[in-house]
Amino acid sequence: MTQMPPMKPILTSILALSLLSSLTALSSTDLLPGTAYAASANNAVPAVSKDLLLPLKWQVATDGMGMYDSKPPIMNGILYYSDSNKTLYAKNIPSGKVQWSYKQGEHPQIVTNNSVFFIDNQEQLVKVSAATGKLIWKVKVSERPIEIGAQARLINGKVYFANEYGVVAAYNPVSGKKLWENKNIPMYAGTVYGDYSGVFVVSSTVDNIRTQFYGLDPATGKRLWRIEGLYSYVTYQNGQLLLREQAKTAAGNTATAVPGYQLTLVQLNPATGKISGRENYNLLDDISRLGSAATSIQNSYVYTADGNLDQDGYTLTRFKRGADTDTAPTSYASFGNWLAGPADGMAFFQHETQISGINLANGNVVAFDHPADKVEHLQHVGKAVFAIYKNGYISINHSDTGALLGMINSGSKYPYFGNITIDHGTALIPTEHHILAVALPQEYQ
Repeated sequence: MTQMPPMKPILTSILALSLLSSLTALSSTDLLPGTAYAASANNAVPAVSKDLLLPLKWQVATDGMGMYDSKPPIMNGILYYSDSNKTLYAKNIPSGKVQWSYKQGEHPQIVTNNSVFFIDNQEQLVKVSAATGKLIWKVKVSERPIEIGAQARLINGKVYFANEYGVVAAYNPVSGKKLWENKNIPMYAGTVYGDYSGVFVVSSTVDNIRTQFYGLDPATGKRLWRIEGLYSYVTYQNGQLLLREQAKTAAGNTATAVPGYQLTLVQLNPATGKISGRENYNLLDDISRLGSAATSIQNSYVYTADGNLDQDGYTLTRFKRGADTDTAPTSYASFGNWLAGPADGMAFFQHETQISGINLANGNVVAFDHPADKVEHLQHVGKAVFAIYKNGYISINHSDTGALLGMINSGSKYPYFGNITIDHGTALIPTEHHILAVALPQEYQ
């Protein structure tokens, strides 16, 4: 299994339009398929009846690094994680039994059928056996201490390493031999995307507002091109990188209206680094305080969750794909604040305390049982919908019927959670300091 780029912070690799605002621009691949943030509620969730509480199958203490995985380090029913004592563990998900541990380990960067790769606190890329935890090799990948942001990805038979102070390198995954290194690619708040049309693409922030994308030769690491702008990655489609071009927001309130489009998509040719096309949607009188939370391409439609930087909440809008289309958009504002989706044909909203799932194909609405309070975080995984509240309680509802399975007391003081996954009938819920395992009935998986 090759892990996707890490999220920064929880939500994903796309940079905020401005770190001075509280609105974060997110990619479709990491957020829209099933996780979102809503506005924080000032009041606490009402007390939960003990009859509704679901038992935990098991839980483990972690160093919290799993919070930043878009996909968890799981392979063949084994969960790999690290704790605050710098120990890497392999845990059998169905039984909860620890298979092996490795001291001086760190959170896995890459997990395959046979191997686990991580970056230790000695600036080394380490490979151990996935079956036994035995050391296979380790190699120095940084000349100076790594504080944060180092990452490794397995792509097309190479292990790519990137460090925030400005290094991108490639290694042979079998031997650990360095294939090449480029020390002139700044990777602060960076993301490794992949090999597109024979070009290795990465990005990083310029000034916490603008993003720079680089194209590198995957054989030598030589820089082929660079492009900079108010861009966030959306997807790769038809040989082109599809980016959202954000409008530059005004600093603070302004009395001067700034006309512009609600959504602009640009097509970037990865072979040349040149913009090859542009799509504009819905001309507005004023976009000076427009903020984008997420963008997703679903078949012939593009979905965008947008809001005002000075207000809480997001509205989901659907556009028919096509350059400079005049087709009127479809707004889902009447369903309430957008929470998550589209994922598996559904999107999720909250009006006051009522959570609803909308079938985007036919408009059917599923009302969820036991709405308690404002949702802080919502994820749709399989047929289960996990709604997380300010006090750390989690409700689990069926996405098709809205039926409540029960509640979980996570014990977390804050509603900060990583991406939930279901494996071998077990929901794995990463919190700041733990991973919670909850058994799910077959119909929720």
